[in-house]
Amino acid sequence: MLAEGLIFSTIVVLSIFLPITYITGRWIGSKCGWVAFIPLLYSFIASLMLIPLVSSIGPVHLLIPLVPSIGLNFGFLVDGLSLPIIFTITLLCTVVSIYSMPYMEHHIGEDKAQHAAYYTLYILYALGMIGTALSTNLIQFYFFWELMLLPSWALINIWGYGEREKIALKYFIYTHVGALGLLAGILTLYSIYGTFELPLIASLSRFTHPSEYLKWAVVVMFFGFAVKMAIVPLHTWLPDAHAEAPTPISALLSPAMIGLGGYATVRIIYSAFPDVWGSFSLALSVLALITMVYGGAMALAQDDIKRLLAYSSVSQMGYILMGLSSADPVGLGGAMYHYVSHGTCKAILFMVAGALIIETHGLRSISKFGGLAKKMPLTAVTALIGFLGIAGTPPLNGFQSEWMIFTGAFHGAIESHDAMRLIVVALGLVGSVLTAGYALWTIRRVFFGPLKSELEDVHEPSILVLAPMMVLAFFTVLLGIYPRILMDLLASFLSQI
Repeated sequence: MLAEGLIFSTIVVLSIFLPITYITGRWIGSKCGWVAFIPLLYSFIASLMLIPLVSSIGPVHLLIPLVPSIGLNFGFLVDGLSLPIIFTITLLCTVVSIYSMPYMEHHIGEDKAQHAAYYTLYILYALGMIGTALSTNLIQFYFFWELMLLPSWALINIWGYGEREKIALKYFIYTHVGALGLLAGILTLYSIYGTFELPLIASLSRFTHPSEYLKWAVVVMFFGFAVKMAIVPLHTWLPDAHAEAPTPISALLSPAMIGLGGYATVRIIYSAFPDVWGSFSLALSVLALITMVYGGAMALAQDDIKRLLAYSSVSQMGYILMGLSSADPVGLGGAMYHYVSHGTCKAILFMVAGALIIETHGLRSISKFGGLAKKMPLTAVTALIGFLGIAGTPPLNGFQSEWMIFTGAFHGAIESHDAMRLIVVALGLVGSVLTAGYALWTIRRVFFGPLKSELEDVHEPSILVLAPMMVLAFFTVLLGIYPRILMDLLASFLSQI
């Protein structure tokens, strides 16, 4: 009962605090960030409490009937797959809510109404991501999937940079079209199996031969997930949206939201239709290789630090897809652990970018930085941890996920006796040097070398900016040295399917 109560209360507490945050924000302005912090911290503590519970008693399924006659229920599942994802989302949302206070005060001033709206949309965005990771009913899943889109679109449209309205519209159109593909796939599954309940669909699929309709349902659903993941060539919305979003939102869009496409692929497609998914392994591995290399090469070519991080996220989604394409338990586990490692590392890096923007009065050009380690040593250390993490350097968590991804990919190719897949995976391993290239090159240009004269007055940001980065740096190291905290959960799930 404790586990079910934690799941239900997380959704309820976040929902209750939506009007509370807006009302208090109209009264106290930017300080309402502390009000938003309360339910987010509760959700993170709940995810920590669920780790030993799920490890000891197994998956926890909470079902709330709505219209059972047509298969509409609210189903929430915490198991070895969803719990690492929920842990990452709640961790990022909690620390970024603190980071948002000084950043948004710098960005929009003291307008109380704007702060109230920002933090209300922020909680709604967090609720959408958490609900997506918990859902087992496909209509409910689609509801939360779209719920992620609406507040994130508004956050970019209202508080973004540059041509924010145009960029937000492009983001909305791309991801909504992808969501319509997902909906078409969901409705096709209902027509085949007569239910929206994913566990029941997974059970029924084991006793039926895959039809052509089922294969097309898998294709259109993955299309929706691939748009969200920004897999090349469906990626063009991401560099604009992530670069021009308010930096705290960039720190959630890139690390937390886009990776949910990979999670959904495992939860909906692979767990229910592993044979159908495995039949596309070669094509998916080629797509992963293109995404990895293209994103890394484009990151190397950027001068704007936020656009560099945005293209880096495209490349990192290629790593996740490489693990998914392996259809191998080790590769799948590595892909899901890469969601965690990319989450902590990329959130650090976007927050570092925001700290630089605050302290240099809006500067984003990498070529205009230099020597900042002398002025911002703690920021430089956290940036180094973030960049080395996504480059897969031991003992950080990115190393743990990357070796599993490529081990699983090689094993899957060898087991299937597919020489072409083996070549593609080998090229992906060689291409991963691009990540280290843009990571080290950026660190060198921003934090080392001679200090520019116009940066003499730069100093460390406030503790509300620095502390969230240091918390994530701690988890990046901890989950690299001791990955068992979450890896045992993933292993338990993969062993069952």
